Amino acid sequence: MASDKRTAFGEHIPSHRIDFFAIIWFTENKGVHYIDFERYPIKKDMVYFVGKNQIHSIPSEALPKAKTIVFPDSFFHRIEEPFLRQLFLPFENEGVQIPAEMLRPMNHLFELILLECKGPADLNMLLKYTTAFLLHLYRFGQHRFSIAAGEDTRMVKLFQLMETHYKENRSAEFYARQIGLTTKRINEILREKAGMTMSQLLYQLLLIEAKRELFHGEFSIKEIAYNLGFTDQSYFARFFKKHTGLTPEQFRQKEGLHIPA
Repeated sequence: MASDKRTAFGEHIPSHRIDFFAIIWFTENKGVHYIDFERYPIKKDMVYFVGKNQIHSIPSEALPKAKTIVFPDSFFHRIEEPFLRQLFLPFENEGVQIPAEMLRPMNHLFELILLECKGPADLNMLLKYTTAFLLHLYRFGQHRFSIAAGEDTRMVKLFQLMETHYKENRSAEFYARQIGLTTKRINEILREKAGMTMSQLLYQLLLIEAKRELFHGEFSIKEIAYNLGFTDQSYFARFFKKHTGLTPEQFRQKEGLHIPA
């Protein structure tokens, strides 16, 4: 689906978890929005990538004007270039500014996507248009996960493995074996491109999911700790406070939830 009106995906509630992938191109300056509880500006011609299961929030009574493209898992996995799929990883949510000289061609490309969605909706055509759109954005952003071409596929596989297994397996050696690189080499690449080690990325995944679960309030804090692979609630609480400065209970109160621990 593509829209050129406003951020027309999901319900307009303070925060919601999306179950698809989204490209949001803001077309006006209008405050801020949040991705996984981190604050980002809503700036004209700034584009953001929101991955499946991330929490998105726009604390405004009126939605800002934006061009949006959304698609499901099945479409995402048909994007052949691994480095383009990296744009939707949850570790890097900074927006990409479209240069002034590229606004006209990017608008034309978006119009082609919009027309195809409203008309024949040919999947192969939409894939080609969307891939071209993402390629331009990737160039503009000089994305910090722009790993050398020979390592793209293995790094995407690493992130996919992490997202699948981070709750039960936090051993760097496990992931290194799966993708055929040494732990040392993986950490060298991640320090260069992401500014952190594999262990730090695993902790970040845990922290993001902990915030999501605490916000949604479906489980008690004890249940969340167990679901995330912590042996006890106190260990989880120490981990959470170390990285956020808040206890899990304080985070829930801050986000307006009052659910028994």
